Parts: sequence; C-alpha cells; structure tokens
Amino acid sequence: MNTIEYGQGAVNNTIGWGQGAKEGSSFSNLKSISLDGVDDYVESNFNADNYSSLSVSGWIKATNPQADFNVIVSNHYRNDTAPYFQFVCRIDSNGKLQFRIGNSSNVIFSIISTTTIRDNSWHHFTGTYNGVNLKIYIDGTLENTSSANGNLYATGNKTSIGSYIDVTSGSEVTSSNFLGNIDEVAVFNSELSASDVTAIYGSGVPTSLSSYSSLVSWWRCGDGDTAPTLLDNGSGGNNGTMTNFSTFSTDVPT
Repeated sequence: MNTIEYGQGAVNNTIGWGQGAKEGSSFSNLKSISLDGVDDYVESNFNADNYSSLSVSGWIKATNPQADFNVIVSNHYRNDTAPYFQFVCRIDSNGKLQFRIGNSSNVIFSIISTTTIRDNSWHHFTGTYNGVNLKIYIDGTLENTSSANGNLYATGNKTSIGSYIDVTSGSEVTSSNFLGNIDEVAVFNSELSASDVTAIYGSGVPTSLSSYSSLVSWWRCGDGDTAPTLLDNGSGGNNGTMTNFSTFSTDVPT
C-alpha cells in the first residue's frame, strides 16, 4: 500500500488563460496517484455502452521493470463473453502502449505505439476511435493507425484505473495491476483530432480539459480531490473510488 503524502516541496505547475483554462482562473497540476502494482486501483461507474466513437487520454509514469501487461484504464472484463470488454489502455509486455476496443459484433481491435513508455518517465497517451479506425498518440504525436468498425460492446460494467477487474464470477478479481503514477485520465465521446491531442499535450505539462465539449469523464487524480474519492470533472458524474490506497503523490508531469 502506498504511503506517499502530499506536502511541501511540490512543483507548482500553473497554466494561465491558455488552451482549455477557464477565463479568470488558473489551472495547476500538483498531484497524481501512485499505484503499487499489487492491489491499488480506482473504480468508477463509467461505461461506454454503444459508443460510436471514443477517445481516452492521460499521463503515466510507468516503473520499469515490471512483469507482463499493466492496465492504465479499462472497462471491467468478463472472460466468458466475447469480446470481454469495451476498451482498454494498457502497457504491453514490450513496454509499449496498447489501445483496444471490443465492438457489438464481438470483434476485438487493437493498436500499439512505436515508443516504449515503460521507462520511469512521464508520458502523455491518447487512444482514439471514430467508427472507422483506431489511432494512438504518444506525447502529442500520432504513432499508429489501424482499421476498426462498429459501436462499442454494451457491457453495463464499470471502469477501473490501474487494474483489470474480472467480474465473470460475480465478484471482482483484479489482475495486471499498474506500477507507477497515473494522472489526468479523461474519456471523450468523440474522436479527438490531431490538433486537439497536440493542444492537450502542450509542452509536456497538463492543462485544463474543461473546454472540450465531448468530455464525459475526467479524473484529475488528486487535484481538487479528497481521498478516497476522485471527482469526475466531466459531464458524466462518475466519481472514482480509491481502493487499497489513500494518499496522493507530488510526482507530476513537468
């Protein structure tokens, strides 16, 4: 269980009235969540049932080495009903980002980045789907495109940050837990454009997402939050619940 506390010495990453910032206010990113790779995760009621398009973005600092796949954010998983899930962003066994969706015809589509991001450094990731193809961006740059089709599979299941959660048996069983830091996780019900992704990445420092009309859920992972709740700053109202950890880290993208 993590015991990293929020305290003095945090870097004040403040962005003024720029892209995505609310006029008359400032945006700061001072905290992230630090997960132990064993049993830490966040769970929310969000699901993307029948979405025809989707984008998922966030910031990660993945500890290397660690074994096998490590989930960043995923719809709950069922291993008895194809295609098993709606969407997942995870780090594959080679340390690259993998974005996957399952459609209503029980077909799974997958795409992988070219950059290795399990390297103890902060990276921004974005996976997008528009009903025709998947795209994957790392640090604001498009790295891969792959064909895909269909609306997302309707599971009615929840979404987790930092772990697969298998609900096949009726109880929750976690696996592929993430080791490292996660920050500013967001889900949109549209395909973000390349210029959107570039703007969100900015110069490598998180910025406000409040101006994006298709933003559904946005978990800031510490800023404005009081443990164990991660507020949903999007339109979805799907707050997250921290499980097996209760403190925030001051290690953030700078």
